[in-house]
Amino acid sequence: MKKLFKWSLVLVLVFSACKKDEGQIEVFVRDFSVLSRNWEVVYDDLMGTFFQCEFVFPEITGPVLANGAVNCYLKQNVNNSIIQTPLPYTFFGEDLIFFEDEEYDIYDLYHYSENYTFEVRPGFINFIVKISDFDVESQLPLPCEFRVVLIWKK
Repeated sequence: MKKLFKWSLVLVLVFSACKKDEGQIEVFVRDFSVLSRNWEVVYDDLMGTFFQCEFVFPEITGPVLANGAVNCYLKQNVNNSIIQTPLPYTFFGEDLIFFEDEEYDIYDLYHYSENYTFEVRPGFINFIVKISDFDVESQLPLPCEFRVVLIWKK
Protein backbone atom coordinates (compact mmCIF):
# COMPACT_ATOMS: atom_id res chain seq x y z
CA MET A 1 0.00 0.00 0.00
CA LYS A 2 2.87 2.36 0.83
CA LYS A 3 4.50 1.67 -2.56
CA LEU A 4 1.26 2.42 -4.37
CA PHE A 5 0.85 5.68 -2.48
CA LYS A 6 4.45 6.74 -3.23
CA TRP A 7 4.10 5.99 -6.96
CA SER A 8 0.76 7.79 -7.09
CA LEU A 9 2.33 10.82 -5.46
CA VAL A 10 5.25 10.74 -7.91
CA LEU A 11 2.88 10.52 -10.90
CA VAL A 12 0.76 13.42 -9.62
CA LEU A 13 3.86 15.57 -9.16
CA VAL A 14 5.26 14.70 -12.59
CA PHE A 15 2.04 15.42 -14.47
CA SER A 16 1.22 18.57 -12.52
CA ALA A 17 4.66 19.99 -13.39
CA CYS A 18 4.00 19.63 -17.13
CA LYS A 19 2.83 22.80 -18.84
CA LYS A 20 1.50 23.42 -22.28
CA ASP A 21 4.04 25.20 -24.50
CA GLU A 22 2.70 28.75 -24.68
CA GLY A 23 5.08 30.10 -27.29
CA GLN A 24 8.74 30.66 -27.84
CA ILE A 25 10.57 33.60 -26.29
CA GLU A 26 12.23 35.84 -28.89
CA VAL A 27 15.08 38.27 -28.20
CA PHE A 28 16.41 41.03 -30.46
CA VAL A 29 19.33 43.38 -29.59
CA ARG A 30 20.30 46.59 -31.39
CA ASP A 31 22.78 49.35 -30.54
CA PHE A 32 22.28 53.03 -31.35
CA SER A 33 24.84 55.87 -31.44
CA VAL A 34 23.76 59.48 -30.95
CA LEU A 35 26.28 62.21 -31.69
CA SER A 36 26.00 65.60 -29.95
CA ARG A 37 24.88 67.25 -33.19
CA ASN A 38 22.04 64.68 -33.57
CA TRP A 39 20.17 65.86 -30.46
CA GLU A 40 17.13 67.93 -31.40
CA VAL A 41 15.76 70.60 -29.05
CA VAL A 42 12.06 70.08 -28.31
CA TYR A 43 9.60 72.07 -26.25
CA ASP A 44 6.61 70.43 -24.60
CA ASP A 45 4.07 72.22 -22.39
CA LEU A 46 4.25 69.48 -19.76
CA MET A 47 7.98 68.68 -19.77
CA GLY A 48 9.51 72.01 -20.79
CA THR A 49 12.53 72.02 -23.06
CA PHE A 50 14.53 68.84 -23.61
CA PHE A 51 16.64 67.01 -26.17
CA GLN A 52 15.54 64.03 -28.25
CA CYS A 53 16.81 61.80 -31.01
CA GLU A 54 14.39 59.52 -32.81
CA PHE A 55 15.25 56.39 -34.80
CA VAL A 56 13.20 54.21 -37.09
CA PHE A 57 13.10 50.78 -35.45
CA PRO A 58 10.87 48.42 -37.49
CA GLU A 59 11.43 45.51 -35.07
CA ILE A 60 9.26 47.29 -32.49
CA THR A 61 5.86 46.03 -33.59
CA GLY A 62 2.43 45.98 -31.99
CA PRO A 63 2.79 42.30 -30.98
CA VAL A 64 6.22 42.99 -29.42
CA LEU A 65 4.72 45.82 -27.35
CA ALA A 66 1.64 43.77 -26.44
CA ASN A 67 3.43 40.52 -25.56
CA GLY A 68 6.87 41.60 -24.40
CA ALA A 69 9.21 44.24 -23.08
CA VAL A 70 11.55 46.89 -24.42
CA ASN A 71 14.64 47.31 -22.24
CA CYS A 72 17.06 50.14 -22.91
CA TYR A 73 20.55 50.72 -21.53
CA LEU A 74 23.01 53.61 -21.62
CA LYS A 75 26.41 52.15 -22.57
CA GLN A 76 29.37 53.91 -20.96
CA ASN A 77 33.12 53.36 -20.96
CA VAL A 78 34.25 53.54 -17.32
CA ASN A 79 37.92 52.81 -16.61
CA ASN A 80 38.25 50.96 -19.93
CA SER A 81 35.27 48.73 -19.14
CA ILE A 82 31.93 48.94 -20.92
CA ILE A 83 29.05 49.15 -18.47
CA GLN A 84 25.35 49.16 -19.27
CA THR A 85 23.02 51.18 -17.07
CA PRO A 86 19.27 50.61 -17.45
CA LEU A 87 17.15 53.60 -18.40
CA PRO A 88 15.86 55.81 -16.95
CA TYR A 89 19.24 56.98 -15.66
CA THR A 90 20.06 60.24 -13.89
CA PHE A 91 23.58 61.64 -13.86
CA PHE A 92 24.42 64.20 -11.17
CA GLY A 93 27.29 66.54 -11.96
CA GLU A 94 28.95 69.76 -10.95
CA ASP A 95 30.92 72.44 -12.77
CA LEU A 96 33.04 75.30 -11.59
CA ILE A 97 31.58 78.55 -12.94
CA PHE A 98 33.66 81.72 -13.28
CA PHE A 99 32.06 85.16 -12.90
CA GLU A 100 33.89 88.42 -13.53
CA ASP A 101 33.17 91.24 -11.16
CA GLU A 102 34.64 94.77 -11.24
CA GLU A 103 36.64 94.07 -8.10
CA TYR A 104 36.82 90.29 -7.74
CA ASP A 105 36.98 87.11 -9.73
CA ILE A 106 34.23 84.88 -8.39
CA TYR A 107 34.09 81.12 -8.68
CA ASP A 108 30.97 79.17 -7.86
CA LEU A 109 30.14 75.48 -7.88
CA TYR A 110 27.17 74.73 -10.10
CA HIS A 111 25.18 71.50 -9.59
CA TYR A 112 23.03 69.95 -12.31
CA SER A 113 21.49 66.66 -13.37
CA GLU A 114 20.89 64.93 -16.69
CA ASN A 115 18.03 62.47 -16.98
CA TYR A 116 18.20 59.89 -19.81
CA THR A 117 15.05 58.04 -20.80
CA PHE A 118 13.26 56.70 -23.88
CA GLU A 119 9.84 56.28 -25.49
CA VAL A 120 8.68 53.67 -27.97
CA ARG A 121 5.83 53.24 -30.38
CA PRO A 122 5.47 50.74 -33.21
CA GLY A 123 8.34 51.31 -35.64
CA PHE A 124 10.19 53.98 -33.61
CA ILE A 125 12.33 54.61 -30.55
CA ASN A 126 12.96 58.07 -29.14
CA PHE A 127 15.88 58.76 -26.77
CA ILE A 128 15.37 61.73 -24.46
CA VAL A 129 17.73 63.82 -22.32
CA LYS A 130 16.42 66.37 -19.82
CA ILE A 131 19.01 68.68 -18.24
CA SER A 132 17.97 70.16 -14.90
CA ASP A 133 18.54 73.80 -15.82
CA PHE A 134 16.91 73.43 -19.27
CA ASP A 135 19.73 75.55 -20.70
CA VAL A 136 19.54 74.11 -24.20
CA GLU A 137 21.20 77.18 -25.70
CA SER A 138 24.62 76.73 -24.12
CA GLN A 139 25.06 72.97 -24.02
CA LEU A 140 24.27 69.84 -25.97
CA PRO A 141 24.28 66.36 -24.45
CA LEU A 142 27.45 64.39 -25.01
CA PRO A 143 27.54 61.62 -27.63
CA CYS A 144 25.72 58.55 -26.28
CA GLU A 145 25.60 54.84 -26.98
CA PHE A 146 22.37 52.99 -26.24
CA ARG A 147 21.57 49.27 -26.32
CA VAL A 148 17.95 48.20 -26.82
CA VAL A 149 16.81 44.66 -26.00
CA LEU A 150 13.40 43.45 -27.19
CA ILE A 151 11.97 40.38 -25.46
CA TRP A 152 8.59 38.97 -26.45
CA LYS A 153 6.59 35.78 -26.63
CA LYS A 154 5.96 34.62 -30.17
